[in-house]
Amino acid sequence: MAADELTEAEALALWCARLPGLRDQARAIGVTERLDRDAARVRDGGSARRAVRKWLQDEDAETARNWSGRSSLSIVGFPGGARPPVVSAGSYGCPIDRCDRTAGRDAQGHTPVCHTSGAAMRPTA
Repeated sequence: MAADELTEAEALALWCARLPGLRDQARAIGVTERLDRDAARVRDGGSARRAVRKWLQDEDAETARNWSGRSSLSIVGFPGGARPPVVSAGSYGCPIDRCDRTAGRDAQGHTPVCHTSGAAMRPTA
């Protein structure tokens, strides 16, 4: 599903679920500051759809122009497709009521975290 087809709430759920992996990729290729600026914009109420378009490209999207000369670094995002977040019908929801993402506790029993706001997700039931 392309970012243009997502609602803002769906884009925010996708952004929240994929942000930890994006941070790892950004750290590996040296674009952490760029990602942090966009993450702060989303956290402060900016468009999650825009961030998803920028950082989570579709697999069949045309390759972006690359000025660095490195094939692994793309100006507008990371290679690979934007996949919907794998979320269970857990009992925790968005702590800022901006998206429909739900999650359950992990194998160690930790409360899930909203990667957009940095806050623990709130119980839904």
